[in-house]
Amino acid sequence: MKRLLLSLALSTASVLIAPSAFAGPGESDGNTANDCNTSSGACLVTPTKFSTKVYRVLLCTSNPMASPATSPDWSGNGCVDVYNSSSGEETGDIFGATGATLSSQYITLPTSGSYTHIAALLDVNFKAGSHHMVYEAAGDPINNKRYYSTSSGGAAEGTASQVEMMSGSFQTLAPQIACTSAYTAANSADRTGLEGNGFQGRLLDSNFEMTTTGSGNINNQTAICNNVKYLLSIVQRNTTIDSSTTGIHLKILADKGVVRADQGSNDDGVISAFTTHGHSITVDVAPLTSSN
Repeated sequence: MKRLLLSLALSTASVLIAPSAFAGPGESDGNTANDCNTSSGACLVTPTKFSTKVYRVLLCTSNPMASPATSPDWSGNGCVDVYNSSSGEETGDIFGATGATLSSQYITLPTSGSYTHIAALLDVNFKAGSHHMVYEAAGDPINNKRYYSTSSGGAAEGTASQVEMMSGSFQTLAPQIACTSAYTAANSADRTGLEGNGFQGRLLDSNFEMTTTGSGNINNQTAICNNVKYLLSIVQRNTTIDSSTTGIHLKILADKGVVRADQGSNDDGVISAFTTHGHSITVDVAPLTSSN
């Protein structure tokens, strides 16, 4: 799993990422973390480049959108803002050499208290890229060639440093499921989250209501939910803010499966394409004190 620490002190002008301090899994020129146990078919890989737009991050004393609610209830669940921008801000490549920036004018030190959930409102669209070399089950590379994603979703032979980001979206959380009512697998995900925290994803329209109509074909896994504007990401994690808190850390985490490599069916080690998938993205909040 790739991780980014958006580290800030409240007195700074922006939230600046220091990517060199948070290298990704595995060696820099080796394979990213993946779940492949075969040399054919789709391989779920970890993104090595990722960009999203952040609208809002909140701490809550209870789940802000538990079933059967079809829209988030911030005030009713004790939510307080950590970050709030009505127009949102693009992070840029969160793993890039220059990192990414979020403006401090939209950041608030939360009210002292104990919180059980972290909610993040993210844009439906994102960009991601990665690279991959196909290995045999025994652990040896098949053709010793590495492929990287291109901006069009293609695959080109080269090195990890050549990765280009592709466009992706969270128009569905399960393209094999029709988006016909609230709390289908298409518009709602409840699973074990990143780092063991319970992850919940909700697809919302511009009115912050869960989308319940769809289009596309479930048979070829092209089904989507219509009019999706936001991904609401909810993580169950205890967070305490008290008088010793001087700032906050925001971490954006993108899981394996956001990028997938098509290894084909010939077992020849050739990657034919890379695709993006709305799998899971979470935001974590950790308090800073004068000691850290």
